[in-house]
Amino acid sequence: MRLVAEHDDPTQDPEAEARLAELRGEVAKLETELGEPPSAPPTRTRGGWWRGPVVALCLLLVAITGPLAVVAIWAHDQVGDTDRYVQTVTPLASDPAVQAAVSTRISDAILERLDVRAVTNQAIEALTQRGIRPGVAVSLRALATPLVNGITQFVQTQVTKLVESDAFAQAWEQANREAHAQMVAILTGKGSDAVSVEGNAVQLNLAVMIDTVKTQLVAQGFTLAQRIPEVTAQFTLFESADLAKAQNGFRLLSAIARALPVVALLLLGAAVFVSRRRRHTLVVGALVVAASMLLLGLALNAFRSVYLGAIPTDLPTDAAGAIYDRLVFFIRLNLRAVLVLFLAVAAVTWVTGPEPAPTRVRAGTTRALDAVRHRSDAAGLDTGPFGLFLGTYRSAIRGVVAGAVILLYVLADHPTGGFTITLLLVAAVVLLVVELFARTPADPDGAAEPAAPAAPAAKG
Repeated sequence: MRLVAEHDDPTQDPEAEARLAELRGEVAKLETELGEPPSAPPTRTRGGWWRGPVVALCLLLVAITGPLAVVAIWAHDQVGDTDRYVQTVTPLASDPAVQAAVSTRISDAILERLDVRAVTNQAIEALTQRGIRPGVAVSLRALATPLVNGITQFVQTQVTKLVESDAFAQAWEQANREAHAQMVAILTGKGSDAVSVEGNAVQLNLAVMIDTVKTQLVAQGFTLAQRIPEVTAQFTLFESADLAKAQNGFRLLSAIARALPVVALLLLGAAVFVSRRRRHTLVVGALVVAASMLLLGLALNAFRSVYLGAIPTDLPTDAAGAIYDRLVFFIRLNLRAVLVLFLAVAAVTWVTGPEPAPTRVRAGTTRALDAVRHRSDAAGLDTGPFGLFLGTYRSAIRGVVAGAVILLYVLADHPTGGFTITLLLVAAVVLLVVELFARTPADPDGAAEPAAPAAPAAKG
């Protein structure tokens, strides 16, 4: 070997260059076995004082637009999707609190128009004028109150039976499907025959239900119900001095519903692109989105108290709470789905990073998988060509699984938190099976040797 001059470039000596590459490979191998990230040449730091403020501004806007996107999609779909609207309000027909409130309102409307006490007094006076004995007349007058109470209880019982029956539940669902304009009236302020918006109140017309009760009362032999005139009783769903502001906000959100999610993702992508530490920013951004979903859930709970405080006195609190919970049901489902998804994004991004902590996690996982593979091979469970195929195309399979998860999530119609968790668990199981079955030609025992990275050209 010739001596290299003090100012000569050592890369000009093939033997020295080969030895240097071999040493670098050994160092990388040892670092991998010790759970430390392989040494890498220093990278150029992305300069620019403006990057930090821009990233912070983008993440702040993500925190704002994320919850708004969830609410906007809910607002748009509740009006535009009849099936989703029916799915929202149908359970109210079987809610005990709502049933009790509707029964009370219908019974009060019928008894008010019927005026049972006046009819009873008229009947007693007519009998008295026919010349019945004074003692009998006094007895009839004493029975007036029990008669009124009996008729009132009979009417209330018949109304309750109707409201609690399966026929009412079916009629409720069908009526809401045919009168989908109800939700439009509630959220846009545009009235319809079924729902009217008067001043600051949203009211549901109970005329159709009252007609059904009248027919049932007559069929039960209570022919006095035929005297009930046409009733347009209202069941108040919401009353607030801020209703006009809520309607304006709904119209705005509905108009930008499809654009807000795209804007939120673009802002998150811009923050990652501009950042000096892109992986770190992606983790923080995903956690920001998850935190904004938690804040949205807290806001829904807080607004529930505001809603209950704004209800009219004739609507019981428990019925009003059931109505509110059903109306915001899909907001809660969607925010849970987004929460789970971005927590998963943050976790995957962190665990694949070069920092010491995630590197140790990966190294520990690799050692555990190697131990399982070694034991399975020692027991004679050879995966054969299938394992070699998985080992050869392991990276491609990971990409396919990740792409399938994203595609299924995007194509899902309003994915829920449960759907998201199931999707992620299935993907994790598939990747775990791939890792357990994968084998490489250089590692017949299943314990893959870490390949030394290609050494870069040495510099003087």
